[in-house]
Amino acid sequence: MSNKGMIIRECERLNAARRVFEGRVDSASFFRRIRGDLVITGGEAGNQAMVLDLFCSCLERNDMPTIILTSHPEMMTAIQQKRNTQEIDGVMTSCVTDKNYHPFYGMSAQQILRFVCMTAEEMRYTTLIDQIMIYAAAVLNVVAAKYPVSLPAIVKLLNEDDDSVSEFALQSGLSNVIADNIRANHEAGIALRRLFERLEEIFEDVYTPGSDTKYNFQSGAKGNLSGMAMYACSSNQHIFNSYLKEEIFYTLKRVPRVRIILDEMQFVDENDELMKYLIQAKRQGKVELMLVSQNIKESMHGNCELDFANVVLFQHGTSATTDDISKDLFSTYQYHVPIPVAGNTPHIFFSIKKAVHWQIQREERLRVRSQDLYTKPAILRKQSDYLAVKTTANDNVYLIPTSDFLPAVAGVPMVV
Repeated sequence: MSNKGMIIRECERLNAARRVFEGRVDSASFFRRIRGDLVITGGEAGNQAMVLDLFCSCLERNDMPTIILTSHPEMMTAIQQKRNTQEIDGVMTSCVTDKNYHPFYGMSAQQILRFVCMTAEEMRYTTLIDQIMIYAAAVLNVVAAKYPVSLPAIVKLLNEDDDSVSEFALQSGLSNVIADNIRANHEAGIALRRLFERLEEIFEDVYTPGSDTKYNFQSGAKGNLSGMAMYACSSNQHIFNSYLKEEIFYTLKRVPRVRIILDEMQFVDENDELMKYLIQAKRQGKVELMLVSQNIKESMHGNCELDFANVVLFQHGTSATTDDISKDLFSTYQYHVPIPVAGNTPHIFFSIKKAVHWQIQREERLRVRSQDLYTKPAILRKQSDYLAVKTTANDNVYLIPTSDFLPAVAGVPMVV
């Protein structure tokens, strides 16, 4: 008697440990229900309507300030339109059409000097760096004597010549040493003025030169803003990201926790300061981090363990890439399959007919493979490819039709 039926049933029981099911949900409902960190990766992660749904659902929670850093100008336009039609409120946008950001506002002189040094290195003022730093420290002391130190305040002072700046230092009650450092470093003063012109260029997409708005993430988070959106691309992404890291660090000194959405954020390399800081702050529970990228491992330069409570995986450019990222996101399981094994019929010494016995073979498989996301034949509904989602609700993974999930088809009942 064949044991095939028993072996098949046992394989089905063991394979249930995979815990992958089909479900249906739209993105807006999904984003409203989840709590905690999130990663969205794959080709459709570039769907800006979906990312807008994510941002708006975070605002609805009203539990902590939400900051979105995006490389998509159209995302900034969409947020502005939502605000103008009063669909959302308490949101500040900083971009080419809304240059209201106030760089270095609220930062210490030591922090600003660090960015002066970084810019001097970028501009190859290597032989002048020591003199530039001495001159810059003196200028910052002069600015701080009368104004909160910031980029427009520093530039305003540097529009004056060295004699006027040193005279202003003495009038402010500062020591002769500071005034002498300004008068004695004329060449460094010329270089510093060029450095701050360069810093204004780095922030040119979010900042109007000379504008004293007193708005940045620190003031916005401490004020009555529920959301802050920034177009986070720059002519020097290294310095810009280093600045954002410092800005978020000091924002967290004003509020206990912030939510940060990175919409295809540009990181320079695996040592990018902003990227490493946000991963650390996520582990510490200070930042609820939401990453959106068409290839999250490539975007993070392989520097992220992809340990996220909530996951949305779309198809990537190739099956190999999808499988590689799926392994990091959903891990693997032991797949059990029945296989036939030929042998002699039991209790018979000799028989021409060989008995077929079945046994279980095991192999390691991905919980979600690229072929699981391919379009499946459908009779009663529109054909669609799939995405895979996982939430903190349980350890299940759900395969969702992409046409149901994306905002183009809204109002699909939540069954996950």
